[in-house]
Amino acid sequence: MKLIIIIICCIIIYAICYYVFPKEISILQTEVDKFNISSLSLRQPIVITDFLQNPNEIIESWFKFNFKSQDYNINNDWIHNNHKYLFINAIEDTEIIIYKAETKKTNPNPDDKIIIIKLKKYQSLILPFKWKYYATNINKWVIDDLITFSFGWVF
Repeated sequence: MKLIIIIICCIIIYAICYYVFPKEISILQTEVDKFNISSLSLRQPIVITDFLQNPNEIIESWFKFNFKSQDYNINNDWIHNNHKYLFINAIEDTEIIIYKAETKKTNPNPDDKIIIIKLKKYQSLILPFKWKYYATNINKWVIDDLITFSFGWVF
């Protein structure tokens, strides 16, 4: 019984850590052959400058132990990323507007500092948990682990 309580406490503490967001914002940039999987732990957006016509291969390779699926949800408003990562691939030259990670589900107001990332056709962006984004002309894949799959939608 004590072991079960300890395991549950560990899971709760681990899940709470998902809601601690970086204070400083930086946009990381890399190429596929120079990508370091540990850069995901920084919880900052990552631009993949290579042109990926078939991102499924990269997604399967980099996130082989995660739950993955293509997201066909089209929304003309800000979207709150409730997944561990959101892999975005531009289907034509586009701008992706992003806003820092937070638990509030409200859209940024005009005084907030937003970031605009320009992607050329087939370039990609990895957006971490709880970042907000607004984008058109993209394909996107949601990537979850057990915690975000189970609790990501809660807050």
